Amino acid sequence: VFPAGCVEVRRMILFRDSLRASPNDRALYARAKRQLAAQPWKYMQQYADAKSAVVAEIMGRAEAEA
Repeated sequence: VFPAGCVEVRRMILFRDSLRASPNDRALYARAKRQLAAQPWKYMQQYADAKSAVVAEIMGRAEAEA
C-alpha cells in the first residue's frame, strides 16, 4: 500500500511493463528468483535483498527506454 502520488508505484509499473515487453529480462528475473528460492532464508527480507542486483539491472534498462 502506497500513499497517493508515491514514486514507487510508477517504478513498480515500469518494472512490470518491462518484464512483459522483454522475454530476455523476464527469463533473467525468473532464473534469479528460482535460484534464490532454492536457498534457505531465515528471513524473507534476505531473499528480497539478494535479488536487488537483478532488479536494478532490469530497472536500469527499463528507465533508459522510458
